[in-house]
Amino acid sequence: MPRGYSVVGMELTRTSELLPRVIWQESSSSTNAELRELARAAAAPLPDGTMLVTSDQTAGRGRLDRGWVTIPGQSLAVSVLLRHDAGELGVSWMPLLVGSAMSAALQRPFGAGLRVGVKWPNDVHVRDEADAIAGRPGLKLCGILCELLPDGAVIAGTGINFLIPEEELPTGRATSLLAAGADVNGATNLFEPAGSELVDTILWDYVTELRELLELAATRPGVARARVARHSLTLGTEVRVHLAGDETVDGRASALADDGALVVERPTGGVLTVSAGDVEHLR
Repeated sequence: MPRGYSVVGMELTRTSELLPRVIWQESSSSTNAELRELARAAAAPLPDGTMLVTSDQTAGRGRLDRGWVTIPGQSLAVSVLLRHDAGELGVSWMPLLVGSAMSAALQRPFGAGLRVGVKWPNDVHVRDEADAIAGRPGLKLCGILCELLPDGAVIAGTGINFLIPEEELPTGRATSLLAAGADVNGATNLFEPAGSELVDTILWDYVTELRELLELAATRPGVARARVARHSLTLGTEVRVHLAGDETVDGRASALADDGALVVERPTGGVLTVSAGDVEHLR
């Protein structure tokens, strides 16, 4: 095992029993980049499900090259190597499948009236009834970045806000399990027993859900697509798509295309299929 890596630092008993290898890193510039380098340098292929975790990511990269850091003791960066493909759905569905699995895992600590789901294409939000009525996506709990490796494997990177107090949230569009009112069992720091147990439960649920979804994608793709659509907070809402060159298009997000792109119905007729770009929910 390379120097600096260990499986200590946080007790992830259930997750470690589920996966072939869980690597805890006290600090990481980027868990995706470090896992990618581990896969490149390994004498034998890293097994499916290899996970690298830190609570101190200092220079991560999100979609569109946005910065992605974590707050030690309050949030986590988690990267998982996936060697199961998405079957006929294709690799372009990976962020949506990961988002659906994470939505299911993060939903469980919340009570009635709060829904966790995916804001297309790769952010996991939580919203209340007022948000739903207004067509708003709510606040961001988790970001996702999937990267394809040369051998066809995928690294699924996620950044999860667990215990950031409301007054310390990085932006007005973000939240955490704690700030949004989830049951965190009294935890205030991820390194406390209650905090580690919360992390272990969420990661176990996430991996279990993701494995099931990938199996469905390979064997029953229609069922996998339906589950992704069920977790979408974007489908059925009025949106503004920000395209390259400062172009914007307004319309109604109506469906997911065969490659996972967002289908937007224009108010004047016709549709726009969006594979890349920022999507804003209109109030």
